[in-house]
Amino acid sequence: MRPQFGFAFALSRLLARLSGRKVCRAQWSGLEAYGVCLLVFGISCVSAGRVLPLVVRPGILRVALFAALPVILWGGFLLLYYVLSLVIHLFRRLGLYSAATNAPLQQLFFASLTTILSFFLLRSGSGWLQSLGILWLGLLALNLISIVVERLFDPA
Repeated sequence: MRPQFGFAFALSRLLARLSGRKVCRAQWSGLEAYGVCLLVFGISCVSAGRVLPLVVRPGILRVALFAALPVILWGGFLLLYYVLSLVIHLFRRLGLYSAATNAPLQQLFFASLTTILSFFLLRSGSGWLQSLGILWLGLLALNLISIVVERLFDPA
């Protein structure tokens, strides 16, 4: 008997099932977590990098900010996670949120933010930027379709 592989995303589970593996739902798998986080961070960096020249004019300052952009965005993400945790704490106190962890709302927020940034990349006019936006939106659509297929064929 083959071991069960755990995947968080329906698309990963469906692909594993189609390849003949026995799979189960998991909170996270390492490959999914790192892959999606790198894609989200990459889309954020590219989007911020496109806006930076519009905001910062002097050349040396722009170069310094481009070099520090990943660290600035990382700090921004940490700040967003903190603010989201405060909002979720408020929702819990008001009885509007009862999940055991903050992860579902945090994932929804960052997936929504990345989707919005991807739509802006689609409008950029540059082929590789549009491809990056299409990649995110395509993966999102495939995952949603996989959820429907998974529910239809395995309602448990």
